[in-house]
Amino acid sequence: MKRILFPLAVMFLAFFSACSKGPVGADKASRDVYADEENGTIGRGTVSFLNTRGQAVLSWRLLPGDPAGVIFNLYRKEIGEGDDRYRWIARTDRTSYTDLDAHGKRYSYAVRTGEQGNNVKEQGESISLSSIGGKAALVFDTGQPYKYVRVVSGDLNGDGEPEIVIAYSGYQNVDPYEKAWSRSEESIKVAAFLPAGNRLWTVDLGSGIETGIMYQPMVVWDLDGDGRAEVILKTNKSADPLDYEGERITVLDGMSGKVKQEAKWPALLKGGWSDYNNDSRNFLAVAHLDGKDPYVIAARGTYKMQRIWAFDKNLHRVWERNLGMDFYYPSGIRERLIKFWNINDKMKYIRARLTGKARADIHRGTHSLPVADIDDDGKEEIFWGERCIDGKGKDLWVMEEKIPYPGHPDIVFPADILPSRKGKETYFAREGGAGKNDRIGMYLVDHQGKIIWEHWGYHHIDSGWVGKIAAGQEGMQCLAVDIVDKEEAKEGPWKLIDPSAFLWRSDGTLLGNPPSSWYDSIPLDWDGDNIREIVITTKGEIWKYGGTIMEDLSTNCLWGADLFGDQREEIVAAPGGGKIYVFFNTTVPESPPRVTPRADRRYRNDLSRTAMQVPPIPTEGGRIPGKREK
Repeated sequence: MKRILFPLAVMFLAFFSACSKGPVGADKASRDVYADEENGTIGRGTVSFLNTRGQAVLSWRLLPGDPAGVIFNLYRKEIGEGDDRYRWIARTDRTSYTDLDAHGKRYSYAVRTGEQGNNVKEQGESISLSSIGGKAALVFDTGQPYKYVRVVSGDLNGDGEPEIVIAYSGYQNVDPYEKAWSRSEESIKVAAFLPAGNRLWTVDLGSGIETGIMYQPMVVWDLDGDGRAEVILKTNKSADPLDYEGERITVLDGMSGKVKQEAKWPALLKGGWSDYNNDSRNFLAVAHLDGKDPYVIAARGTYKMQRIWAFDKNLHRVWERNLGMDFYYPSGIRERLIKFWNINDKMKYIRARLTGKARADIHRGTHSLPVADIDDDGKEEIFWGERCIDGKGKDLWVMEEKIPYPGHPDIVFPADILPSRKGKETYFAREGGAGKNDRIGMYLVDHQGKIIWEHWGYHHIDSGWVGKIAAGQEGMQCLAVDIVDKEEAKEGPWKLIDPSAFLWRSDGTLLGNPPSSWYDSIPLDWDGDNIREIVITTKGEIWKYGGTIMEDLSTNCLWGADLFGDQREEIVAAPGGGKIYVFFNTTVPESPPRVTPRADRRYRNDLSRTAMQVPPIPTEGGRIPGKREK
């Protein structure tokens, strides 16, 4: 009898494994290039700016395929002339150049490697920058004043250069928190623009999507691998924002704005809505769960019930996670069975009930949905609260058993913070919890979720980031801004009570106490030396750490990244009115050329989600050709 049961058991297990909902793909990453990167390109990103002295300042990208010591030939033609009119003007080993012979006239420029010659047809034309208060910038005009605005970039037409997608509205709903909420008086519009500022399309999301960052997640990514990115966002077929049956994940064609695919948005269980504040928080990301193909990750909730769904590139759901189910109190046998069926860890739930524990799963989400290949196996993991979730929707590790805590982290940054250690690290910083003995503070864990260092005894860590801002220090530095409390506001920033900033070295020792203005800051490599500067986003001030101010843009800034030109990162600014500016550094000379950060997968993935409340990009930047970075 045993001889018969054993093979039957093996067959059953094999059948069960074959029918699992995990993503289809090899157990290990089988290639160095993701499927959606095969047709992708990175162009030179050449830009030109006519300064006040009548000189043309140029910059362009150093690409991963460029050899060490590469020489660039520069060409110029009259704007509007054919490509056969390009004429050689100079050669350089840098990725920037000043045309002293422009004499106040705008020209079109091209950059190529190889032998000197005038055949530059394949290079395309440079992008001309405008002057905004004497500063170089790209300008995008939404055509109406906005209070709510978010910006994301992606290569919509496959030419190797990013287009700009802007979500905007004349109304701003600050937060779903009930005391701060107000009904949206105007819908969100989403518009796509070419780098030169030409509008491609506009879509009105209607009154079914409320105006605010938590209601309207949006990413830009090439899902079908044709080299052209799509716009992925949450929509609602109903005009009623509380009509959850109408909610959809919608994929728009990047060049036309027309709907390509749709699927149902994650809904919490029937009768299981916990509260408006929790259930109005929505998140999107793209992750290469199997080390090959892109998957769309959609999540809902933060504090109580939460649901995470993973879709393949065709929007077929491959797995789901249901968390915080103890906040759902059903009535009737059928609803109780539905609850039990949707609990992921059923044995844990039963044990909690038998032992009288009130909550089986008290660990919450957060305000972003980071993605990173934490263990360097070629597959990207999902970070949700203090969980690291693998490609099949299972917890790779969870901090709940190690640090009992009923709240959630406001800050979650997976990055290569300590390069000397295997894999990547994750920096967590916690808000205030519900218990008087809660461990509030910040801590760093390794790729397996083991604590490297920790600091407790704070009030509410509400802001922070990671980035390489201090030379001579190993890895990245970690910022945390602690507040005693904050007062709600229906419009504009909330009033902070007693903010205090702390800057930690990668080993967990205190580097210093920055000013409280760092609450509204991002790290950004303005001068291209691979050491990031500090941008005070509310003022547009750019500071060198430990030094003086380098630039004052005098406007509100959203985020920064290397979009065009050399490795120096640009700043996306929202000055109000109807304009969006992308500011370039043309006054501080670049450092020795480095490969564009856009060549880094993690950098591109973070760029796909800048329209949401996500961490600034923590990548350390591009390498110097022929040199291994330490």
